[in-house]
Amino acid sequence: MVKLVFALPVLLLACGPVEQPERLRYVAAVEIDMRTPADRADLLAMLRRHAAAGGLHVDDVSEPAAQNTALPPSERPTIYVGVWRGSADDDLEVTVDDTFHQGRPWIVFSRGARPELAAALREALLRDISRRWPGARRLPIDPSGGLAEERTSPTP
Repeated sequence: MVKLVFALPVLLLACGPVEQPERLRYVAAVEIDMRTPADRADLLAMLRRHAAAGGLHVDDVSEPAAQNTALPPSERPTIYVGVWRGSADDDLEVTVDDTFHQGRPWIVFSRGARPELAAALREALLRDISRRWPGARRLPIDPSGGLAEERTSPTP
């Protein structure tokens, strides 16, 4: 169930500019350079620390996602993580994914069902991310609440 629900925002994004439910609309996104095991460990520790402080939990399904043979090895994710509110994965607030852009995960923040709580998590995480990865790049969000077209395709 986690994999199916976690894939929902990705499927919605792939469908183009359709109206997403308000809680799934993206409100911010950054791309970081994650080249070393220490980078990965730091990001996961940061996500877990902020999730625990806000009553959320982290699901790291990177291993199963990396086994997706539908994609060539160079396009498979090396990190595929969701930060959820609710014990039954009720509300996906943060996704981390480097599918099609290995080593440069996109950390994407959804509006959430409780926007004020999601905003507090987002602001705290973005502060820590910018301290740890000063070169983090903001990714544009389009009016429909998805990632803007210019950044969703792989870069040469």
